[in-house]
Amino acid sequence: MRERVFTEIGFGNGSFLSTEIEGRKKEYRVGKFVKPKKIDGVYLRVWILKRVFILSSCDGFKFGKKSRIDFKFLFGVQGIGV
Repeated sequence: MRERVFTEIGFGNGSFLSTEIEGRKKEYRVGKFVKPKKIDGVYLRVWILKRVFILSSCDGFKFGKKSRIDFKFLFGVQGIGV
């Protein structure tokens, strides 16, 4: 399985540009823009208190709950590989 890459631009992750890389057993975030080798889709994620709203070109509209309180407004690009 190749690594999944989620590059995000916006507020709430500690830096304006950040990338989350998910491997088989690990997941880590870097504070810079890392472009995926192959782009699968784009998304908009809004996290207000414990509720998360995601509008994705791959999955459509999703709504979820989280255990911690936070505020995030992010535009992201998702793909495979680094």
